[in-house]
Amino acid sequence: LPETLTPLQMAYQLIQGGAELGSVKEMLALSKELAADQARRAFDAALSAAKAEIPPILKNRVVDFTSQKGRTNYRHEDMGEIARTVDPILARHGLSYRFRTEQEQGAVRVTCIVAHRDGHSEENAITAPRDDTGNKNSIQQIGSTITYLQRYTLKAALGLAATNDDDGRAAGAAGVINAEQLAK
Repeated sequence: LPETLTPLQMAYQLIQGGAELGSVKEMLALSKELAADQARRAFDAALSAAKAEIPPILKNRVVDFTSQKGRTNYRHEDMGEIARTVDPILARHGLSYRFRTEQEQGAVRVTCIVAHRDGHSEENAITAPRDDTGNKNSIQQIGSTITYLQRYTLKAALGLAATNDDDGRAAGAAGVINAEQLAK
């Protein structure tokens, strides 16, 4: 088998062989384009495989309070639950994520960057005003917004769904079937 040359080695050989600099630049640009396409394809395959393994995220937190607007009651998944669920699966497929945060005129912008070990990455961003609900100070308002947007940008980037935990009740809901039901 002939040894595979890196783009720089090929460029060096072309220059040594008297090739014009324009030809060498074109070869390097094409090589870069091909590598980017391969990295994108590897990213797409890894994300698809990871998504096939990621279960719905359990809503592990309860919010229940009364304010001037009335009662608020809902369940949600915290960032720790999302990370516990997706991190090992993403890692097995060479995927990782990180966040970039910015403040823009009183609003907070969080960008989730999902990257593959071969170099391709994609970004998903959401901007929202500071969370001034409850009795949060200004720093807590920013922190609350960042945490919320991290959860939602990651879920959107990975196409994740969340579900309520029923403590296993649905798994046993059908019960045991009898012979007559089996025959039907």
